[in-house]
Amino acid sequence: MADFYQLLGLDRTADSTQIRAAYKKLAFTYHPDLHPGNPQAEEMFKAINEAYHTLSDPLKKSRYDARLNSFHSYADTTDSYWREVQRQRYARWKATQKESRYTFDKEYFRVQGLAFLTFLVIAGFCFGIIHTINYFHEKKQAELDQQNRLKIVEVFSLFNSGKADQAFSMINKLREEQPVEYRFYAARDSLLNFIRFRADEEFRTDNYSASLQYLKILEKQEMPVRMETLRKRAICEYRVGDFEHAVQALKHIYGQQPWNLEVLFEIATINLENLKNDEEALKYFTLGKELFKKNQTSIYGRAFEVVMDPKDAPEIYYQLFIGRATTNLNLKNFEEAETDCNWATFLRPMHGEGFKLRVMARVNQRNYRGACSDLAKAIELGATDTAELKKKYCSN
Repeated sequence: MADFYQLLGLDRTADSTQIRAAYKKLAFTYHPDLHPGNPQAEEMFKAINEAYHTLSDPLKKSRYDARLNSFHSYADTTDSYWREVQRQRYARWKATQKESRYTFDKEYFRVQGLAFLTFLVIAGFCFGIIHTINYFHEKKQAELDQQNRLKIVEVFSLFNSGKADQAFSMINKLREEQPVEYRFYAARDSLLNFIRFRADEEFRTDNYSASLQYLKILEKQEMPVRMETLRKRAICEYRVGDFEHAVQALKHIYGQQPWNLEVLFEIATINLENLKNDEEALKYFTLGKELFKKNQTSIYGRAFEVVMDPKDAPEIYYQLFIGRATTNLNLKNFEEAETDCNWATFLRPMHGEGFKLRVMARVNQRNYRGACSDLAKAIELGATDTAELKKKYCSN
């Protein structure tokens, strides 16, 4: 039970004036405004308040004094009781010590000898049982080890005969059956390393079709699939003309790396140039544009168009807007295409393609303003396929 008198530093005979004076002193010392962020001072201030409000009220004080007297009386009685219990226990222990005497005679040594002999017999019996169990366990383990070695040989035999899927299926099943057998894990890692090596060798020598076969095996067996595997698979499928699967591999990478602008650009470009899917291409070019704005905002702030130096922008940003402009032209989104061209010419004013595409976007909106100057700039910078446009829109 909390002693409010001790908390305020008072005797139990203190009057109301002393109580008030002690409270004011302690309240000033522990007030939370003087100790911001100090939970101990706050708790102390609350306790002082409670003590003061209890002792300053005559009725509450009389009730509190009665409870405090009762508590101290109970504590004193309890201490006396346990001291007596401890005294009696000690007396009983002393009495037993006086009565206990050990006699070392022949009977004593006979009993001790029989106990020791019994111990030796039991120990020998237990040792024999343990030895027998270990023998059979080691024998069974040796047989299991031999079986596992034969299974690993079978796995490599399947793999070497060109049955890679069966080999991996077998080694995966063995791992599930015996998850603590490290040799199965080592064997699987060895197969994966060999597949990875062969895939890299074929990729390095531009044998994309052969490399792709190894990469497909890796993709099924790697957990999780490595980004390098997906990247090489996308390149191989693109090189062999399987554009749809190349896009699928790139989308898998994008799912793991949504910040990867290069992957977004490649997905959009393959859809635009190879699959002729302008709607899908525009979707990913637009995602790339949003990522461009997000990146530039994080560097320069919201007004990055005014602050940024286009020479510092990576080339992929220019290519992104050229691709998006081309896609919007195909979809007859001429106003959007013009905006994309404005970004392209801003980022790379020494490249002619943006000026040429802007002419096409404007004339399709029947806006011929600046068409000839843009065409002249495009021709000056080496843009291709501009002769027909100049002949059509610039007679001079």
